[in-house]
Amino acid sequence: MLNMPESVVVGTGMDLNLTWETLARGANGRLVRGSPADRVRALATDSRKAEPGTVFWALAGERYDAHDFLDARLAGACDGWVIQRGKRANDGALPSHVIEVPDTLKALQALSAYHRSRFEIPVAAVAGSNGKTSTKEMLRSICSQAGPVCATQGNLNNQIGHPLSLLELTEAHRYGVFELGESHFGDIEELARLCRPTVGVLTNVGPAHLEFLGNLEGVFRCLSELVTASPADTVFAVNLDDPWLAALETQLGERAITYGRGERAAVQLRDSAAGVVELVVQRHKLTAALKTPGRVHQLNAAAAAAGALAMGLGPEEISKGLSAFSPAPMRFEPRRHESGAWLVVDAYNANPGSMRAGIESFLDAYQNCRRILVLGDMKELGPDTPRFHRELGEWIGGLPVEAVFLAGPDMRAAAEAAAGGIPRLVRHADDPKSWAGELRELLGPDAAAFFKASRAVALENVIEQL
Repeated sequence: MLNMPESVVVGTGMDLNLTWETLARGANGRLVRGSPADRVRALATDSRKAEPGTVFWALAGERYDAHDFLDARLAGACDGWVIQRGKRANDGALPSHVIEVPDTLKALQALSAYHRSRFEIPVAAVAGSNGKTSTKEMLRSICSQAGPVCATQGNLNNQIGHPLSLLELTEAHRYGVFELGESHFGDIEELARLCRPTVGVLTNVGPAHLEFLGNLEGVFRCLSELVTASPADTVFAVNLDDPWLAALETQLGERAITYGRGERAAVQLRDSAAGVVELVVQRHKLTAALKTPGRVHQLNAAAAAAGALAMGLGPEEISKGLSAFSPAPMRFEPRRHESGAWLVVDAYNANPGSMRAGIESFLDAYQNCRRILVLGDMKELGPDTPRFHRELGEWIGGLPVEAVFLAGPDMRAAAEAAAGGIPRLVRHADDPKSWAGELRELLGPDAAAFFKASRAVALENVIEQL
């Protein structure tokens, strides 16, 4: 079973422009109660958010089944339910409309695919081991220079969240930009078939989700599903700096718009100062200031530029959009601490590739201050977990930082390896509360600290303690 997304109401403040009959047909279900001509304004997956004008969609998650919340209160709070065939409220209550489907998740996905088919606009799908959220946000910012954009919100990029994101499309939108998450084979294929992208953006292949994908070849196979599952005329932004993805250029032919640091790239990334990106796009040289400094974010900007080019946007929109881009929460997000220190929060997720790239970007951006690393376990790496953490520690041991604070049982191997490098303060604990006070003492106007870990570590809680 999938994790449920954040509480969601789709269509709040807008009209989904569907009748109950159309909703049932799009969801491959059957309307068993209510007038088929009545209108549906919005969709809610959280019973607490159900209200007049909405349909409550009863999904089943790992920890609960939303059918357990079907009762008289919910029947009176909303206009109807979409439920699994055979399920009923414990108290026998029914709302004014009821649609029955064999599987509510599959029905939600079917409806989102139907809804997507109603719009003839450029739609980009962004996938990759690292940087896809930043790239998605950069591409969203570029597209917004030319018109309204429907884009993935927060972490709604899986088999539940992606359909909910697609259902936000309206006639007012001129572009769609959606992030596709992956952890198992088949994930990207399933999501791509729902959004049917006109443009695909592939960021990189890195050691992520190895517990399920096995090795880098498995990661590449998983991400390549974006190519095989997309329509035959989809154009792809391909990273020539990544040896795995560069091989797709020949396969795609004219459907590839390449980007990277090499002169062959259609979108060429030039060397530039931290906090600035310099690109050559269609022989036009453009420069933009970035709110997320570092080489890795410059490459994300090149990926977004290539995707924008494929969507029909030009150098002017690209330059303005990159300058206007703001990072998503906990994605290399700079925060000012009361001590005057900069806290750079990149704690939404982590794998060996993103960990190194994030640290390198942090060191690039904060060169003239005392630098501190605050890192937590990297999850879903399979049997090589100890090796990846040990190699990270060996690398950290040679970096010009004042202190390293490590959290989680897997980071013990990194701490032991880092302690053998350049003399500096190295602290490790399974629970970061053990060293939070010591970290606080190091903060000041001349300091910067970088926070990164896998989502399960919830490293942002350390910031609240500070």
